[in-house]
Amino acid sequence: MYGIVKDSTTKEEIIGTHIRNLSSDKLAIADEYGKFRLPVQVGDTLMLSNVGYQVLGWVAEESWFAEERVEFLLPVDTVYLEEVVIGEFPEYTRFKQMIVNAEVEDTSFWYHGVPQPSMEEHTVLEKKEFTNPVFIATHPISFLHNAFSKKEKEKRKMQQISKNKHITTKARQKFTREWVGEMTKLQGDQLTDFIAFCKFTPKYIAETRLYIIHERMMALLDDFMVQQAEG
Repeated sequence: MYGIVKDSTTKEEIIGTHIRNLSSDKLAIADEYGKFRLPVQVGDTLMLSNVGYQVLGWVAEESWFAEERVEFLLPVDTVYLEEVVIGEFPEYTRFKQMIVNAEVEDTSFWYHGVPQPSMEEHTVLEKKEFTNPVFIATHPISFLHNAFSKKEKEKRKMQQISKNKHITTKARQKFTREWVGEMTKLQGDQLTDFIAFCKFTPKYIAETRLYIIHERMMALLDDFMVQQAEG
């Protein structure tokens, strides 16, 4: 088949675009006029890539072979960032963290008819996992690495901090002062004292269904009111 690659906005020819037939592993490069030719069969997947443009793909159609030259349009791979007004320039560590936390739109490889690939995060093993006798016997090198690597220890620490933060956030969203007050009809200092009286840990609240928490809370309410009456 014969093709030509153009900018999707300006419609100008793009020089040096790589065109790969993923089905046959054949490759072509667009010339100075953006034109190319490549062995293709109906149903083959073509991937087009060029610096500064999004990587896209097409599945070959029968109609392509009736055309003198098939036109492929590539959009510019532009990343737009929100405006940031900086007064006093932050210190290096904070500025670095701001860059790491910036959420940029993903414009990585994608082509028609094929699911987008996803990266799986490396799972950090907890201490009880890599100190298991079975794990030690079957993965002695991994055990030594996890047990003595300073980097792995830091990863486990950060994972635990993140896990605790998630549990606390979830607990605060579920077991709110407003909700407890609505269920018990308590107010002010009495409501504050009752919440403390329940002694529900963030882990318990986060992992327990709300109706069970409600049942236990209402059961404690009677004891609390008796204690309040006794002074």
